[in-house]
Amino acid sequence: MQSHQSWIWQLKAWPALSFNAGQCQAVLGRSRQAQGQLLAKAAIIGLAGLQPHVRDALTDEALKTSSIEGETLDVHSVRSSIAMRLGLDTAGAPPREGQRHIEGLVDILQDASLNIAEPLSLQRMCNWHAALFPTGFSGMQVIEVGQLRSGAMEIVSGAIGRSKVHFSAPPADALEDQTGRFVRWFNETHPSTGSQPMDGLMRAAMSHLWFETLHPFDDSNGRIGRAILQLALGQDMGQAARMVTLSRQIESCKANYYKALETAQRSISLDVTPWMEWMLTQIAIACEFACETIEHSMQRIQFQVRMYEQALNDRQLKTMKKLLDAGPKGYAGGMTTRKHERIAQTSTPTAARDLIDLENRGLLVRKGMGRSVRYYPGIEGWAEDEV
Repeated sequence: MQSHQSWIWQLKAWPALSFNAGQCQAVLGRSRQAQGQLLAKAAIIGLAGLQPHVRDALTDEALKTSSIEGETLDVHSVRSSIAMRLGLDTAGAPPREGQRHIEGLVDILQDASLNIAEPLSLQRMCNWHAALFPTGFSGMQVIEVGQLRSGAMEIVSGAIGRSKVHFSAPPADALEDQTGRFVRWFNETHPSTGSQPMDGLMRAAMSHLWFETLHPFDDSNGRIGRAILQLALGQDMGQAARMVTLSRQIESCKANYYKALETAQRSISLDVTPWMEWMLTQIAIACEFACETIEHSMQRIQFQVRMYEQALNDRQLKTMKKLLDAGPKGYAGGMTTRKHERIAQTSTPTAARDLIDLENRGLLVRKGMGRSVRYYPGIEGWAEDEV
Protein backbone atom coordinates (compact mmCIF):
# COMPACT_ATOMS: atom_id res chain seq x y z
CA MET A 1 0.00 0.00 0.00
CA GLN A 2 1.31 3.46 -0.84
CA SER A 3 2.57 5.19 2.29
CA HIS A 4 1.71 8.72 1.10
CA GLN A 5 -1.93 7.84 0.60
CA SER A 6 -4.44 9.79 2.72
CA TRP A 7 -7.95 9.14 1.37
CA ILE A 8 -9.88 6.14 0.12
CA TRP A 9 -10.53 7.75 -3.27
CA GLN A 10 -6.77 7.80 -3.88
CA LEU A 11 -6.59 4.00 -3.84
CA LYS A 12 -5.71 2.51 -7.19
CA ALA A 13 -8.91 0.42 -7.46
CA TRP A 14 -11.27 3.20 -6.35
CA PRO A 15 -14.31 3.18 -6.54
CA ALA A 16 -14.53 -0.63 -6.29
CA LEU A 17 -15.89 -0.56 -2.73
CA SER A 18 -16.46 -3.93 -1.08
CA PHE A 19 -17.74 -5.38 2.20
CA ASN A 20 -17.94 -8.67 4.08
CA ALA A 21 -21.53 -9.81 3.57
CA GLY A 22 -21.29 -12.45 6.30
CA GLN A 23 -20.06 -9.93 8.85
CA CYS A 24 -22.94 -7.60 7.96
CA GLN A 25 -25.58 -10.34 8.14
CA ALA A 26 -26.63 -9.83 11.75
CA VAL A 27 -27.26 -6.10 11.47
CA LEU A 28 -28.83 -6.52 8.03
CA GLY A 29 -31.22 -9.06 9.59
CA ARG A 30 -32.17 -6.55 12.27
CA SER A 31 -32.78 -3.90 9.60
CA ARG A 32 -34.92 -6.24 7.52
CA GLN A 33 -36.96 -7.29 10.53
CA ALA A 34 -37.66 -3.67 11.48
CA GLN A 35 -38.46 -2.88 7.86
CA GLY A 36 -40.90 -5.80 7.65
CA GLN A 37 -42.71 -4.68 10.79
CA LEU A 38 -42.97 -1.16 9.41
CA LEU A 39 -44.39 -2.38 6.08
CA ALA A 40 -46.95 -4.52 7.93
CA LYS A 41 -48.10 -1.62 10.10
CA ALA A 42 -48.21 0.70 7.10
CA ALA A 43 -50.44 -1.79 5.29
CA ILE A 44 -52.77 -2.06 8.29
CA ILE A 45 -53.25 1.66 8.72
CA GLY A 46 -53.70 2.27 4.96
CA LEU A 47 -52.72 5.20 2.74
CA ALA A 48 -55.21 7.67 4.22
CA GLY A 49 -54.00 6.83 7.70
CA LEU A 50 -50.39 7.20 6.60
CA GLN A 51 -50.68 10.79 5.41
CA PRO A 52 -50.21 12.42 8.82
CA HIS A 53 -47.26 10.12 9.48
CA VAL A 54 -45.70 11.00 6.13
CA ARG A 55 -46.15 14.70 6.88
CA ASP A 56 -44.55 14.31 10.30
CA ALA A 57 -41.74 12.16 8.90
CA LEU A 58 -40.91 14.61 6.10
CA THR A 59 -41.09 17.52 8.54
CA ASP A 60 -38.70 15.70 10.84
CA GLU A 61 -36.42 14.84 7.92
CA ALA A 62 -36.30 18.47 6.75
CA LEU A 63 -35.56 19.78 10.25
CA LYS A 64 -32.97 17.16 11.12
CA THR A 65 -31.09 17.17 7.81
CA SER A 66 -30.69 20.93 8.31
CA SER A 67 -29.75 20.51 11.97
CA ILE A 68 -26.88 18.22 10.98
CA GLU A 69 -25.55 21.12 8.91
CA GLY A 70 -26.00 23.54 11.82
CA GLU A 71 -29.14 25.28 10.48
CA THR A 72 -32.39 25.61 12.42
CA LEU A 73 -35.60 25.74 10.39
CA ASP A 74 -39.01 26.90 11.57
CA VAL A 75 -41.04 23.77 12.30
CA HIS A 76 -44.39 25.43 11.52
CA SER A 77 -43.21 26.63 8.12
CA VAL A 78 -41.84 23.19 7.24
CA ARG A 79 -45.02 21.44 8.39
CA SER A 80 -47.19 23.93 6.49
CA SER A 81 -45.21 23.44 3.29
CA ILE A 82 -45.44 19.65 3.50
CA ALA A 83 -49.11 19.67 4.49
CA MET A 84 -49.99 21.75 1.44
CA ARG A 85 -48.20 19.28 -0.84
CA LEU A 86 -50.07 16.36 0.73
CA GLY A 87 -53.41 18.13 0.52
CA LEU A 88 -53.78 18.18 4.29
CA ASP A 89 -55.46 20.84 6.39
CA THR A 90 -53.24 23.89 6.88
CA ALA A 91 -55.74 26.01 8.79
CA GLY A 92 -53.98 28.27 11.23
CA ALA A 93 -50.59 27.70 9.65
CA PRO A 94 -48.35 30.77 9.60
CA PRO A 95 -47.56 32.52 6.31
CA ARG A 96 -44.55 31.12 4.50
CA GLU A 97 -43.19 34.32 2.98
CA GLY A 98 -39.40 34.48 3.06
CA GLN A 99 -39.15 30.72 3.51
CA ARG A 100 -38.02 29.79 -0.02
CA HIS A 101 -35.06 27.81 1.34
CA ILE A 102 -37.55 25.67 3.25
CA GLU A 103 -39.58 25.17 0.08
CA GLY A 104 -36.43 24.06 -1.74
CA LEU A 105 -35.53 21.51 0.92
CA VAL A 106 -39.07 20.14 0.97
CA ASP A 107 -39.04 19.97 -2.84
CA ILE A 108 -35.95 17.78 -2.69
CA LEU A 109 -37.35 15.48 -0.02
CA GLN A 110 -40.62 15.18 -1.92
CA ASP A 111 -38.83 14.35 -5.15
CA ALA A 112 -36.55 11.79 -3.50
CA SER A 113 -39.44 10.22 -1.58
CA LEU A 114 -42.18 10.25 -4.23
CA ASN A 115 -40.41 9.88 -7.56
CA ILE A 116 -38.64 6.65 -6.71
CA ALA A 117 -39.19 5.19 -10.20
CA GLU A 118 -37.18 8.01 -11.77
CA PRO A 119 -33.50 7.13 -12.18
CA LEU A 120 -30.81 9.19 -10.53
CA SER A 121 -28.94 11.53 -12.86
CA LEU A 122 -26.42 14.32 -12.59
CA GLN A 123 -29.10 16.73 -13.77
CA ARG A 124 -31.46 15.60 -11.04
CA MET A 125 -28.83 16.19 -8.38
CA CYS A 126 -27.99 19.58 -9.89
CA ASN A 127 -31.70 20.47 -9.77
CA TRP A 128 -31.75 19.54 -6.09
CA HIS A 129 -28.75 21.74 -5.46
CA ALA A 130 -30.33 24.67 -7.31
CA ALA A 131 -33.53 24.27 -5.27
CA LEU A 132 -31.51 24.68 -2.07
CA PHE A 133 -29.91 27.94 -3.18
CA PRO A 134 -32.49 29.91 -5.22
CA THR A 135 -30.61 33.17 -4.65
CA GLY A 136 -27.17 31.82 -5.53
CA PHE A 137 -25.93 32.53 -2.01
CA SER A 138 -25.00 30.27 0.89
CA GLY A 139 -25.28 32.69 3.77
CA MET A 140 -23.38 35.74 2.51
CA GLN A 141 -21.19 33.76 0.15
CA VAL A 142 -21.79 33.39 -3.60
CA ILE A 143 -21.54 29.74 -4.64
CA GLU A 144 -21.71 27.69 -7.81
CA VAL A 145 -25.35 26.64 -7.96
CA GLY A 146 -26.76 23.67 -9.82
CA GLN A 147 -23.39 22.51 -11.14
CA LEU A 148 -20.37 20.53 -10.06
CA ARG A 149 -17.84 22.51 -8.08
CA SER A 150 -14.87 23.93 -9.95
CA GLY A 151 -12.53 24.22 -6.98
CA ALA A 152 -10.98 22.09 -4.25
CA MET A 153 -13.09 20.87 -1.34
CA GLU A 154 -11.89 20.22 2.20
CA ILE A 155 -13.76 19.67 5.43
CA VAL A 156 -11.86 21.53 8.13
CA SER A 157 -12.46 22.37 11.79
CA GLY A 158 -10.61 24.52 14.33
CA ALA A 159 -9.18 28.02 14.39
CA ILE A 160 -6.89 29.36 11.68
CA GLY A 161 -3.39 28.08 12.28
CA ARG A 162 -4.66 25.18 14.38
CA SER A 163 -7.17 23.73 11.95
CA LYS A 164 -7.64 20.02 11.31
CA VAL A 165 -8.44 18.61 7.89
CA HIS A 166 -11.07 15.91 8.34
CA PHE A 167 -11.39 15.17 4.64
CA SER A 168 -10.16 16.29 1.23
CA ALA A 169 -12.44 15.44 -1.69
CA PRO A 170 -11.34 14.39 -5.20
CA PRO A 171 -10.12 17.24 -7.43
CA ALA A 172 -12.68 19.14 -9.46
CA ASP A 173 -11.29 18.03 -12.83
CA ALA A 174 -12.15 14.41 -11.95
CA LEU A 175 -15.71 15.08 -10.80
CA GLU A 176 -17.61 14.71 -14.06
CA ASP A 177 -16.18 11.26 -14.67
CA GLN A 178 -16.42 10.15 -11.03
CA THR A 179 -19.96 11.42 -10.54
CA GLY A 180 -20.97 9.73 -13.79
CA ARG A 181 -19.60 6.41 -12.51
CA PHE A 182 -21.50 6.83 -9.26
CA VAL A 183 -24.78 7.56 -11.06
CA ARG A 184 -24.36 4.56 -13.38
CA TRP A 185 -23.63 2.29 -10.43
CA PHE A 186 -26.64 3.61 -8.51
CA ASN A 187 -29.02 2.92 -11.39
CA GLU A 188 -27.49 -0.43 -12.36
CA THR A 189 -27.74 -1.74 -8.78
CA HIS A 190 -31.43 -0.86 -8.33
CA PRO A 191 -32.78 -3.82 -6.30
CA SER A 192 -35.62 -4.60 -8.72
CA THR A 193 -34.89 -2.99 -12.09
CA GLY A 194 -31.10 -2.75 -12.23
CA SER A 195 -28.93 -4.83 -14.54
CA GLN A 196 -26.76 -5.73 -11.51
CA PRO A 197 -29.27 -5.67 -8.63
CA MET A 198 -27.94 -5.28 -5.10
CA ASP A 199 -29.57 -5.66 -1.70
CA GLY A 200 -31.46 -2.38 -1.27
CA LEU A 201 -30.28 -1.57 2.24
CA MET A 202 -26.65 -2.39 1.50
CA ARG A 203 -26.93 -0.23 -1.61
CA ALA A 204 -28.36 2.66 0.43
CA ALA A 205 -25.48 2.49 2.94
CA MET A 206 -22.82 2.31 0.24
CA SER A 207 -24.38 5.06 -1.89
CA HIS A 208 -24.18 7.54 0.96
CA LEU A 209 -20.50 6.88 1.63
CA TRP A 210 -19.64 7.03 -2.07
CA PHE A 211 -21.47 10.32 -2.69
CA GLU A 212 -20.13 11.99 0.45
CA THR A 213 -16.61 10.97 -0.58
CA LEU A 214 -17.08 12.66 -3.96
CA HIS A 215 -18.50 15.81 -2.31
CA PRO A 216 -19.25 17.16 -5.81
CA PHE A 217 -21.00 20.43 -4.96
CA ASP A 218 -19.90 23.73 -3.48
CA ASP A 219 -22.26 23.37 -0.51
CA SER A 220 -24.99 21.12 0.97
CA ASN A 221 -23.43 17.81 -0.06
CA GLY A 222 -24.75 16.42 3.21
CA ARG A 223 -28.37 17.29 2.42
CA ILE A 224 -28.13 15.94 -1.12
CA GLY A 225 -26.35 12.82 0.10
CA ARG A 226 -29.17 12.16 2.56
CA ALA A 227 -31.73 12.74 -0.22
CA ILE A 228 -29.94 10.04 -2.25
CA LEU A 229 -30.09 7.82 0.83
CA GLN A 230 -33.84 8.47 1.04
CA LEU A 231 -34.25 7.68 -2.67
CA ALA A 232 -32.36 4.40 -2.23
CA LEU A 233 -34.59 3.42 0.69
CA GLY A 234 -37.71 4.25 -1.33
CA GLN A 235 -36.50 2.11 -4.21
CA ASP A 236 -36.06 -0.76 -1.75
CA MET A 237 -39.23 -0.52 0.35
CA GLY A 238 -41.64 1.71 -1.57
CA GLN A 239 -43.64 4.64 -0.23
CA ALA A 240 -43.40 3.41 3.36
CA ALA A 241 -39.78 4.62 3.27
CA ARG A 242 -41.17 8.15 3.51
CA MET A 243 -41.80 7.47 7.20
CA VAL A 244 -38.19 6.49 7.85
CA THR A 245 -36.44 9.64 9.09
CA LEU A 246 -32.78 8.76 8.72
CA SER A 247 -31.70 12.38 9.16
CA ARG A 248 -33.34 12.33 12.58
CA GLN A 249 -31.35 9.25 13.52
CA ILE A 250 -28.08 10.60 12.13
CA GLU A 251 -28.59 13.94 13.89
CA SER A 252 -29.10 12.09 17.20
CA CYS A 253 -25.57 10.63 16.89
CA LYS A 254 -23.97 13.31 14.74
CA ALA A 255 -20.49 13.00 16.26
CA ASN A 256 -20.46 9.25 15.67
CA TYR A 257 -21.74 9.78 12.13
CA TYR A 258 -18.87 12.09 11.24
CA LYS A 259 -16.41 9.76 12.95
CA ALA A 260 -17.68 6.72 11.02
CA LEU A 261 -17.61 8.67 7.76
CA GLU A 262 -14.11 10.01 8.34
CA THR A 263 -12.81 6.58 9.36
CA ALA A 264 -14.17 5.04 6.16
CA GLN A 265 -12.79 7.86 4.01
CA ARG A 266 -9.32 7.50 5.58
CA SER A 267 -9.29 3.74 5.04
CA ILE A 268 -6.25 2.13 3.43
CA SER A 269 -8.58 -0.52 2.02
CA LEU A 270 -11.66 -0.47 -0.19
CA ASP A 271 -13.31 -2.90 2.26
CA VAL A 272 -15.87 -0.65 4.01
CA THR A 273 -17.53 -3.31 6.17
CA PRO A 274 -17.41 -1.21 9.41
CA TRP A 275 -19.19 1.66 7.64
CA MET A 276 -21.82 -0.68 6.22
CA GLU A 277 -22.51 -2.14 9.67
CA TRP A 278 -22.75 1.33 11.20
CA MET A 279 -25.17 2.69 8.60
CA LEU A 280 -27.31 -0.47 8.56
CA THR A 281 -27.66 -0.08 12.32
CA GLN A 282 -28.93 3.49 11.86
CA ILE A 283 -31.41 2.28 9.23
CA ALA A 284 -32.67 -0.37 11.64
CA ILE A 285 -33.09 2.17 14.45
CA ALA A 286 -34.91 4.59 12.12
CA CYS A 287 -37.30 1.83 10.99
CA GLU A 288 -37.92 0.80 14.59
CA PHE A 289 -38.69 4.41 15.49
CA ALA A 290 -41.16 4.64 12.59
CA CYS A 291 -42.84 1.44 13.80
CA GLU A 292 -43.18 2.88 17.29
CA THR A 293 -44.59 6.11 15.88
CA ILE A 294 -47.32 4.28 13.97
CA GLU A 295 -48.05 2.03 16.95
CA HIS A 296 -48.44 5.06 19.23
CA SER A 297 -50.70 6.74 16.68
CA MET A 298 -52.91 3.66 16.43
CA GLN A 299 -53.12 3.55 20.22
CA ARG A 300 -54.03 7.23 20.25
CA ILE A 301 -56.81 6.74 17.68
CA GLN A 302 -58.31 3.87 19.69
CA PHE A 303 -58.01 5.91 22.87
CA GLN A 304 -59.71 8.93 21.30
CA VAL A 305 -62.66 6.76 20.31
CA ARG A 306 -63.03 5.79 23.97
CA MET A 307 -62.60 9.39 25.04
CA TYR A 308 -65.23 10.88 22.74
CA GLU A 309 -67.75 8.22 23.69
CA GLN A 310 -67.82 9.82 27.12
CA ALA A 311 -69.36 13.17 27.98
CA LEU A 312 -66.27 15.13 28.92
CA ASN A 313 -66.44 18.83 29.63
CA ASP A 314 -64.49 21.39 27.58
CA ARG A 315 -61.84 21.73 30.27
CA GLN A 316 -61.15 18.02 30.30
CA LEU A 317 -61.06 17.81 26.50
CA LYS A 318 -58.58 20.67 26.32
CA THR A 319 -56.18 19.04 28.77
CA MET A 320 -56.53 15.58 27.25
CA LYS A 321 -55.67 17.04 23.85
CA LYS A 322 -52.51 18.58 25.35
CA LEU A 323 -51.46 15.21 26.75
CA LEU A 324 -52.19 13.30 23.56
CA ASP A 325 -50.49 15.86 21.33
CA ALA A 326 -47.32 15.51 23.43
CA GLY A 327 -47.17 11.78 22.66
CA PRO A 328 -45.70 9.00 24.81
CA LYS A 329 -43.58 10.48 27.58
CA GLY A 330 -43.77 13.78 25.76
CA TYR A 331 -45.52 15.84 28.44
CA ALA A 332 -42.71 16.44 30.94
CA GLY A 333 -43.71 15.50 34.48
CA GLY A 334 -47.19 14.37 33.46
CA MET A 335 -50.38 16.31 34.17
CA THR A 336 -50.91 17.89 37.60
CA THR A 337 -53.77 19.79 39.16
CA ARG A 338 -51.86 23.04 38.82
CA LYS A 339 -51.07 22.44 35.13
CA HIS A 340 -54.68 21.57 34.37
CA GLU A 341 -55.79 24.64 36.28
CA ARG A 342 -53.65 26.85 34.01
CA ILE A 343 -54.60 25.06 30.78
CA ALA A 344 -58.32 25.10 31.48
CA GLN A 345 -58.35 28.51 33.21
CA THR A 346 -60.27 27.15 36.17
CA SER A 347 -60.06 26.98 39.96
CA THR A 348 -57.92 24.51 41.91
CA PRO A 349 -60.89 22.53 43.35
CA THR A 350 -62.51 22.25 39.91
CA ALA A 351 -59.20 21.20 38.33
CA ALA A 352 -58.73 18.50 40.98
CA ARG A 353 -62.27 17.17 40.43
CA ASP A 354 -61.73 17.11 36.64
CA LEU A 355 -58.61 14.97 36.92
CA ILE A 356 -60.12 12.59 39.47
CA ASP A 357 -63.13 12.17 37.17
CA LEU A 358 -60.85 11.38 34.22
CA GLU A 359 -59.04 8.83 36.36
CA ASN A 360 -62.32 7.19 37.39
CA ARG A 361 -63.30 6.96 33.71
CA GLY A 362 -60.05 5.13 32.97
CA LEU A 363 -58.77 7.93 30.75
CA LEU A 364 -55.96 8.97 33.09
CA VAL A 365 -53.56 6.90 35.19
CA ARG A 366 -52.36 8.28 38.54
CA LYS A 367 -48.70 8.12 39.50
CA GLY A 368 -47.23 9.16 42.85
CA MET A 369 -48.75 10.19 46.14
CA GLY A 370 -49.78 13.45 47.84
CA ARG A 371 -48.29 16.56 46.27
CA SER A 372 -46.27 14.46 43.82
CA VAL A 373 -49.39 13.06 42.12
CA ARG A 374 -49.18 13.19 38.33
CA TYR A 375 -51.51 11.85 35.65
CA TYR A 376 -50.81 10.23 32.28
CA PRO A 377 -53.09 9.04 29.47
CA GLY A 378 -54.49 5.59 30.13
CA ILE A 379 -52.61 4.10 27.18
CA GLU A 380 -50.18 1.24 27.70
CA GLY A 381 -46.61 2.46 27.55
CA TRP A 382 -47.49 6.18 27.71
CA ALA A 383 -46.94 6.64 31.47
CA GLU A 384 -43.42 7.48 32.62
CA ASP A 385 -41.60 4.84 34.63
CA GLU A 386 -40.62 7.07 37.52
CA VAL A 387 -43.08 7.71 40.31
